[in-house]
Amino acid sequence: MRRSERSEWVQIMIKGRYGARFAVQEQRGLPRSDRDVAWLAITALFAIWVGAACAPQGGRPMQVIQRTTITLNEVSPPIELILIPPRQGAVGGFYIGKYEITNAQYKAFVDETGYDGSDHPSSKFTEPFLGHWVNGTYPDGQAKHPACYVNWHHAEAFCDWLSKKTGKVVRLPADDEWEFAARGEKGRIYPWGDDWQPAFCNWGDEGKTDGYELSAPVGSFPSGATPEGVHDLAGNIWEWTAEKSLRGGPWCLDPDSMRAEWKAIEDTDRADDKFGFRIVMEP
Repeated sequence: MRRSERSEWVQIMIKGRYGARFAVQEQRGLPRSDRDVAWLAITALFAIWVGAACAPQGGRPMQVIQRTTITLNEVSPPIELILIPPRQGAVGGFYIGKYEITNAQYKAFVDETGYDGSDHPSSKFTEPFLGHWVNGTYPDGQAKHPACYVNWHHAEAFCDWLSKKTGKVVRLPADDEWEFAARGEKGRIYPWGDDWQPAFCNWGDEGKTDGYELSAPVGSFPSGATPEGVHDLAGNIWEWTAEKSLRGGPWCLDPDSMRAEWKAIEDTDRADDKFGFRIVMEP
């Protein structure tokens, strides 16, 4: 049998940065020239250092999600943030809270500053500042539930405190930043994709599907996270934005209200039991 008849094409998967893989084909059974060896070496370096992702089979590209997470340890419990890369053709990006700000994280602010919300009292007496807390603290078992009964000004006060504490620009997300984090470049209908999934978020089914009649601990629905790893952008609570809108839909509304494009405009002094927030930090 001639050498050429014994040769075969073999696909080599080279693992690159961030878990990316690069498919390299070589014809085994044939002698390699110096140029062949150099080509393979350059290809491998490209995969390792750039994190290229090409098809292992059938010419179909592999999707690569690069996740960058940072943690603000100045707060206990720490606050995790996810990098949202810039839009195509835009400059810069931003970090957004992996989760909504929790009762325990908001309590760290209240305990350190003595903040009582009196600078901007709630516009409804039935919705007092932190109205679900008793004797200065949240109910047992709700440390990881999102902080609610906070109006827009109460959320801003937390951001101002954290900016001073960290030396970073910490603020509420701009409306378009929040939507871009939820929808991505392709404009997903929901944070996880285009199809409604009743078990992917905390919505108004009275706990029949999602298991929670009211709020849930943040991160309870990992299947509903975005590809970048941001949780609870649909359901659980409304989230205040810098433009004073509310995004994401709360635990009591229908699937249409969970759509990432949907928003509500409300009195910024209202501190409803379904109103909370997450933060953005500038790079």
